[in-house]
Amino acid sequence: MKLAIIFIGTGNYIDFLPSYYDSCEKFLVPNTEKTYFVFTDGELEGLPNNIIPYYQEHLPWPYITLERFKYILKAESDLADFDYVLFLDADTRVVETVTEEELFTDKKYIGVHHPCHFLGMPPHDKPPGAFETRFESAAGISGDDDTSIYFQGCLWGGKMPHVLSMIRELAQRTQFDLSRDVIAQWHDESQMNKFFCERREDVHVMGPEYAYPEVFANACEFEPKIVHLAKENSKYHV
Repeated sequence: MKLAIIFIGTGNYIDFLPSYYDSCEKFLVPNTEKTYFVFTDGELEGLPNNIIPYYQEHLPWPYITLERFKYILKAESDLADFDYVLFLDADTRVVETVTEEELFTDKKYIGVHHPCHFLGMPPHDKPPGAFETRFESAAGISGDDDTSIYFQGCLWGGKMPHVLSMIRELAQRTQFDLSRDVIAQWHDESQMNKFFCERREDVHVMGPEYAYPEVFANACEFEPKIVHLAKENSKYHV
């Protein structure tokens, strides 16, 4: 089993890489061979053999997140050699062991239940929540879509070649929107949620403990497995 992990860190976000790498090596599917695909404009020296760098210029907000599917495709041919692909935000930290049994299933895709949706926080406390509803966007949901779970864009992935097909499709949908001056409400996360709504039965849903919001820690009654770091005063070292 070979797992490709996608890290995007341009600008100051490259500073997260050392602790991100160490935590994944220690806690994330520890019995699986892992290779890290690092997209950055930063200077990288003395890299471990299992890190593959790709140059990515730092784009202004929201394009640095909105167009991530397009620039992940720079690594398309290399990613095709792996069994699974997992994207994890640069500012996440794996803090407890995530076993192969927890991550790998018979489902094509992997998504994580957005903690704010799980907790019923605004805007998730009333329909349509955070889903994109504008039909002019390719991310706009329809009455046929399963909206029972809203997924957070900080963690997603799944089996090859299904995930590569998803990345291509979402890159195309995003460019279709941009060609008409449309930007989905929550950018790449909106596009991903539409895709998962259409294929809900194919998605392995990871619980909110795999996207534990450090900034809302007091509201969480579940223990963290993967932490989404607070921007300030995080108790986890960067």
